[in-house]
Amino acid sequence: EKVSLEFCSANPTGPLHVGNGWWASYGDALARLLRRCNYQVSTEYYVNDTGGQIRRLGESLLARRAGREVEEEGYQGDYVKVLAAQYSGSEDVVAAGTWAAEKNLATIRNSLDKLGIHFDVWFSQASIEESGVVQEILDLLDSKGLIAEEGTKRILLSTRFGDSRDRYLVKEEGDFTYLAGDIAYHYNKFVVRGFQRVIDIFGADHHGQVASLKAAMDAIGVGSEHLEILLGQMVSLQSGSDRLKFSKRKGNLIPLEELVDELGPSATRLLSLSTSIDRAASVDVEKVKAQSMDNPVYYIQYAHARMASIERVRDQRGIVMPGLDAADLSMLIHPRELALLRQITLLPEVVEEAGLERAPYKIVNWLKEFSGLFHSFYHDCYVISDSVDLELTYARLYLVAGCKIAIRVALSLLGVEAPEQM
Repeated sequence: EKVSLEFCSANPTGPLHVGNGWWASYGDALARLLRRCNYQVSTEYYVNDTGGQIRRLGESLLARRAGREVEEEGYQGDYVKVLAAQYSGSEDVVAAGTWAAEKNLATIRNSLDKLGIHFDVWFSQASIEESGVVQEILDLLDSKGLIAEEGTKRILLSTRFGDSRDRYLVKEEGDFTYLAGDIAYHYNKFVVRGFQRVIDIFGADHHGQVASLKAAMDAIGVGSEHLEILLGQMVSLQSGSDRLKFSKRKGNLIPLEELVDELGPSATRLLSLSTSIDRAASVDVEKVKAQSMDNPVYYIQYAHARMASIERVRDQRGIVMPGLDAADLSMLIHPRELALLRQITLLPEVVEEAGLERAPYKIVNWLKEFSGLFHSFYHDCYVISDSVDLELTYARLYLVAGCKIAIRVALSLLGVEAPEQM
């Protein structure tokens, strides 16, 4: 099945902050899982580069350049001051806003690069509006008798398709609504580009768009069952007892790039994937930075590092492994060994379940359980020792090799590094 997966898609009105960038890791992990489950996946970032927020950004930029205070609905952050100092263009608010949005988009791309996330497609909202397809969609709906008129306004009769109320597509002054552009964008995905399934990952504050967008898909004839909209709850960060907040307009944002620089891309990814998308997450940054077994990120990665250390000792001692067929794996009867073997056999099922349920956190749960089992094995079952029979050493080395493959597969599905040593 050919799938379009859109996620992150923060407005380019400022740097990508933790509040809306947290789900970038989720979307990327979901893409990896779906590909593992044999879907053809194209990842997409929808660039909201036109409309009212671009005007507000331009107004904020010009106000800062002129030494004026930014209006309450404008963008207050220090990044606006930096951009204002660089801007040498005209006083036209749209031109200024477009210039600033392009600068911000470059910053967003850089932040995502640091996290190891690369989109297949960056799709411009302006390109949809400029192509004339929004009007084409309006004409299509009108030809189906699904448009009502209210003066100069145009209304989609979406209640016919299960929506709670009918939706405006054209405003009184003649401008298209955001929904009209969104319908055209999804028409482009389904009809023009031929995707069989479209998955959108929105923040929970966009829950009001779900019913209207699904109704619109039925109205244009592509079928709402082919559109999945996943709603992600927002994250709250703490540093000790202090709760950190983020808002582009108020200017107290925490750039995602800063968190990645502080924690590293792997820790940032694992944290964002540790809970279900529909559950609010609270993370204490100080705990995550701790190099201890109480830190789940450290706990998981350290398991792989221990596996690698065992193999280094094997090589240092010049242990030559027999072929797998010659090794006596029936010697693996210790409860710690059997628990590891059982957990390895569960991984394919967990991967399939995580993909079908759009639940990367299930891979994290498997990793936590598996890492705990390996740490117990490491403590209780010596692999290379004068006190261990050589045949048992061979069997345990093969077990460690299998564990290493399994944990690397699981970590790779999350985009998380498997360190050789820590």
